[in-house]
Amino acid sequence: MNKSQWIAVLACVLLTAAAYIGSTGLFYAEFRPIRNYDLVAFATSWGGLIWMLIRDRKRGH
Repeated sequence: MNKSQWIAVLACVLLTAAAYIGSTGLFYAEFRPIRNYDLVAFATSWGGLIWMLIRDRKRGH
């Protein structure tokens, strides 16, 4: 993986952590269970990132 791909993975990790903390209230409010909507959003965004990484690898970038 090149530098831009590592930056994309890091951004996805940070955004996932921020969305999880915001959705559940972790560390700042009473903990709420994560919603199914959030799980679908996480899976979709990570699936898209993985698909793009695989596509770029096949293209030789």
